[in-house]
Amino acid sequence: MSSRGELELSSMKTTSTDRTYIDYWQDYGTGKKSHFGIRVWADRCSAITNVGAETPSLFGGPHKLPIDPSATEGQHSLNNVIDEHMHRHPDSDLVAVLTGKKPFSEASA
Repeated sequence: MSSRGELELSSMKTTSTDRTYIDYWQDYGTGKKSHFGIRVWADRCSAITNVGAETPSLFGGPHKLPIDPSATEGQHSLNNVIDEHMHRHPDSDLVAVLTGKKPFSEASA
Protein backbone atom coordinates (compact mmCIF):
# COMPACT_ATOMS: atom_id res chain seq x y z
CA MET A 1 0.00 0.00 0.00
CA SER A 2 1.34 3.45 -0.82
CA SER A 3 1.52 6.40 1.54
CA ARG A 4 -1.40 8.00 -0.31
CA GLY A 5 -3.76 5.17 0.64
CA GLU A 6 -3.76 3.49 -2.76
CA LEU A 7 -3.11 -0.13 -3.51
CA GLU A 8 -0.30 -0.27 -6.07
CA LEU A 9 -1.26 -2.75 -8.78
CA SER A 10 1.48 -1.75 -11.18
CA SER A 11 3.34 1.36 -12.18
CA MET A 12 0.65 2.19 -14.71
CA LYS A 13 -2.54 1.27 -12.83
CA THR A 14 -3.53 2.09 -9.26
CA THR A 15 -6.84 1.30 -7.60
CA SER A 16 -8.15 3.28 -4.64
CA THR A 17 -8.31 1.30 -1.41
CA ASP A 18 -12.10 1.60 -1.38
CA ARG A 19 -12.17 0.38 -5.00
CA THR A 20 -14.26 3.37 -6.17
CA TYR A 21 -11.82 4.42 -8.91
CA ILE A 22 -8.81 3.31 -10.94
CA ASP A 23 -6.04 5.64 -12.12
CA TYR A 24 -4.29 4.63 -15.33
CA TRP A 25 -0.91 6.33 -15.91
CA GLN A 26 1.81 6.23 -18.52
CA ASP A 27 5.12 4.79 -17.38
CA TYR A 28 7.99 5.94 -19.55
CA GLY A 29 10.13 2.95 -18.69
CA THR A 30 11.82 4.83 -15.86
CA GLY A 31 9.57 3.48 -13.13
CA LYS A 32 7.98 6.91 -12.77
CA LYS A 33 4.47 7.86 -13.81
CA SER A 34 3.91 10.60 -16.36
CA HIS A 35 2.04 13.75 -15.41
CA PHE A 36 -1.17 12.71 -17.18
CA GLY A 37 -3.55 9.79 -16.84
CA ILE A 38 -7.18 8.68 -16.80
CA ARG A 39 -9.30 8.22 -13.68
CA VAL A 40 -12.11 5.71 -14.16
CA TRP A 41 -15.10 5.31 -11.84
CA ALA A 42 -17.88 2.76 -12.37
CA ASP A 43 -19.98 5.24 -14.39
CA ARG A 44 -17.58 7.93 -15.71
CA CYS A 45 -13.98 8.83 -16.48
CA SER A 46 -11.83 11.94 -16.67
CA ALA A 47 -8.33 12.89 -17.72
CA ILE A 48 -6.18 13.66 -14.66
CA THR A 49 -2.90 15.44 -14.04
CA ASN A 50 -0.44 15.59 -11.19
CA VAL A 51 1.56 18.55 -12.60
CA GLY A 52 2.53 20.76 -9.68
CA ALA A 53 0.54 18.68 -7.21
CA GLU A 54 1.08 15.82 -4.80
CA THR A 55 -2.26 14.23 -5.67
CA PRO A 56 -3.96 14.08 -9.08
CA SER A 57 -6.61 16.56 -10.13
CA LEU A 58 -9.19 16.38 -12.91
CA PHE A 59 -8.04 17.72 -16.27
CA GLY A 60 -11.21 18.50 -18.17
CA GLY A 61 -14.72 17.37 -17.43
CA PRO A 62 -16.00 13.87 -16.70
CA HIS A 63 -17.31 11.64 -19.49
CA LYS A 64 -20.13 9.16 -18.93
CA LEU A 65 -19.26 5.51 -19.56
CA PRO A 66 -19.21 3.75 -21.88
CA ILE A 67 -17.35 6.07 -24.22
CA ASP A 68 -16.56 5.80 -27.91
CA PRO A 69 -12.79 6.36 -28.22
CA SER A 70 -13.21 7.20 -31.91
CA ALA A 71 -15.44 10.18 -31.04
CA THR A 72 -13.68 13.53 -30.91
CA GLU A 73 -16.23 16.13 -29.89
CA GLY A 74 -15.65 17.24 -26.32
CA GLN A 75 -13.03 14.62 -25.51
CA HIS A 76 -9.83 15.67 -27.31
CA SER A 77 -7.70 15.73 -24.12
CA LEU A 78 -9.17 12.43 -22.96
CA ASN A 79 -8.45 10.75 -26.29
CA ASN A 80 -4.85 12.00 -26.31
CA VAL A 81 -4.20 10.49 -22.88
CA ILE A 82 -5.95 7.22 -23.83
CA ASP A 83 -3.91 6.94 -27.03
CA GLU A 84 -0.63 7.62 -25.23
CA HIS A 85 -1.47 5.15 -22.46
CA MET A 86 -2.35 2.39 -24.93
CA HIS A 87 0.76 3.10 -27.02
CA ARG A 88 2.94 2.56 -23.94
CA HIS A 89 0.80 -0.22 -22.41
CA PRO A 90 -0.83 -2.23 -25.23
CA ASP A 91 -1.95 -4.97 -22.79
CA SER A 92 -3.80 -2.52 -20.53
CA ASP A 93 -7.50 -3.06 -19.89
CA LEU A 94 -8.20 0.71 -20.06
CA VAL A 95 -10.08 0.73 -23.39
CA ALA A 96 -12.03 -2.41 -22.46
CA VAL A 97 -13.20 -0.72 -19.23
CA LEU A 98 -13.98 2.61 -20.93
CA THR A 99 -16.04 0.96 -23.68
CA GLY A 100 -17.90 -1.37 -21.30
CA LYS A 101 -16.35 -4.57 -22.66
CA LYS A 102 -14.79 -5.26 -19.24
CA PRO A 103 -16.82 -4.55 -16.10
CA PHE A 104 -15.38 -1.92 -13.76
CA SER A 105 -15.81 -4.37 -10.86
CA GLU A 106 -13.52 -6.86 -12.60
CA ALA A 107 -10.89 -4.23 -13.45
CA SER A 108 -10.83 -2.88 -9.89
CA ALA A 109 -10.69 -6.30 -8.19
